[in-house]
Parts: sequence; C-alpha cells; structure tokens
Amino acid sequence: MTAVNCWYAGRVELADNEPLEFYVERVANMSHANGVFRITFAQQAEGDAIRPMVRLLIPANQLSPILQGISNAARDIGQQVQARVAPAEPEPATEPAPAPKGRTKK
Repeated sequence: MTAVNCWYAGRVELADNEPLEFYVERVANMSHANGVFRITFAQQAEGDAIRPMVRLLIPANQLSPILQGISNAARDIGQQVQARVAPAEPEPATEPAPAPKGRTKK
C-alpha cells in the first residue's frame, strides 16, 4: 500500500499501482497557460452549486489526441452496449408488390 496526501481527503491509502479515482459529473473550468491545459472536473452540489473534485494538467500538444481517444473509446463502448442490449434481429422478408389490378388502355 502507498499513502499519498490528497487535497480534498487528507492522507489516503492506495493499493500498489492503482490510480486515484474520482466521480465527476461536469467540467467546471478549463484554462490554458504556458502550454498546459488545466481542466477542472466537478460534482453537482446542492442547488446550482458545484464542488471541484480534480484538475487534470494536459500538455497542449496532447489535448487533441487525448480527447480523440476518449471519444473513440466512448463510441466503441456504446456500440458494444447496443450490441448486447439489442441483438441483431433478422429483417422480415419482403415480397415484391403485386401488380396493380384494373383497366388497361387499349
């Protein structure tokens, strides 16, 4: 076990090689300075208030690949969930429409 000091919870014991996990519901703030994006994630508090939970520091040249990776992973997971929830149903066989009946011109 590894102990770390955490700004929101004091001293926290971690299992070896396990990252900290945070439950977040929204992006509270995003800024850029000195080639680094700072993204603050938050939880919804009472009313319209939010409670900042964690801030990610991402090098500016890595922001786009990281966001693309998150987007691709979310899309892939969504497709896998859809495949499990709605198994492929066979399409109903369609027959050609019957020829119209009626008078024909002479």
